[in-house]
Amino acid sequence: MESDYGQIYVYDPGLAAEASVATQDTEDDNQLLRALDDAYDTRRFVGYDSGLVNILTPSQYNPKAPLRLEVGSKAPPLDTNDWEHVVEVPLPVPSGRLAFEPSGGGAAVETTVPPAVYRARVSCRGYRSGAGEIEGAEEYLLQLWPAPEAEPTLLKSWPGWDAMRPAR
Repeated sequence: MESDYGQIYVYDPGLAAEASVATQDTEDDNQLLRALDDAYDTRRFVGYDSGLVNILTPSQYNPKAPLRLEVGSKAPPLDTNDWEHVVEVPLPVPSGRLAFEPSGGGAAVETTVPPAVYRARVSCRGYRSGAGEIEGAEEYLLQLWPAPEAEPTLLKSWPGWDAMRPAR
């Protein structure tokens, strides 16, 4: 998977066509910007808006960010020891297609999952902070299980965010 401009989008391409993720709405009504604002304003650094998950990365670019996808029938055990940043968000995937897209217009990578409304746990590690960190070394785990839509939740926060992205 690739991250670019410090972001990775995760979404159902079928919903994206309906919500104009690929084509964008206007600057005042833009799903990508709303998800980005949600990520910053909530200090989760994983934003959500109408089926779009926006994972912020501390690096500018990671051409080969490992991401492991796990799909189960129930919530997996929570692991905050091995992961630096953990967030849960809703993720509807009615088409059964799931896309991972770097910000900036890079090519999306798609996979299939059983169609459902999922709870998505985004776990991150390998984060580095510091001036001039261009290429990242982070890795990700995305765990999905069927669940009704519920509010996003920050379960563990990487302390480097406070230095890199001070509260507005």
